[in-house]
Amino acid sequence: MAGEPDGGDANGGSAIVWAIVGTLVSGVLVWGGIGYVVDRWLGTDSVFLAIGLVVGAGASMYLVIVRYGKNQRP
Repeated sequence: MAGEPDGGDANGGSAIVWAIVGTLVSGVLVWGGIGYVVDRWLGTDSVFLAIGLVVGAGASMYLVIVRYGKNQRP
C-alpha cells in the first residue's frame, strides 16, 4: 500500500513504531487540551480534562488498531 514502508526497509519497523507513538501521544494531548480549555471556559474543576484524556486515549488507540492492526501476509 502506498505510504507504508515495505518489509525490506531497514528503518521500516522503527518508522511504524514512531508513527504509533506519535498517534497515541497526540490524541491524548489534543483531546486533553480541548478538555482543559472547556474546563477553564466553564469554570469546572478538571471534569472535562479527564473526559478529554479518556476520549483521546480511546480514539488514538482505535486509530492505531485500524491503521496498523491488520495482518499483513506476503
